[in-house]
Amino acid sequence: MYYSFSVDTPRPGKTRVTSVSLRAETLEAIRARAGKQGVSSYIEEAVQRQLQREAIDEYIAAAETEHGPIDPAEVTAKAERIRAHHAAHRTDAA
Repeated sequence: MYYSFSVDTPRPGKTRVTSVSLRAETLEAIRARAGKQGVSSYIEEAVQRQLQREAIDEYIAAAETEHGPIDPAEVTAKAERIRAHHAAHRTDAA
């Protein structure tokens, strides 16, 4: 079963009212988590995160097309250097 509702909670920026169909269980879960934020704001934020993920995926695909695939060992090594850097700075600040 699907439910429709209007996304019409006012928030900063230009908005438009639209209708979105969701499974009943999904809408119930959103309402339970959204709280005072409201369903519309919750969905807006979730969609913005998804759009960011897709933009990052597109960027990675373009970079791999231009430079070749990413070496997982290199990614791991760089991530470790970043973690070590942040750990050192947290220790210095304490």
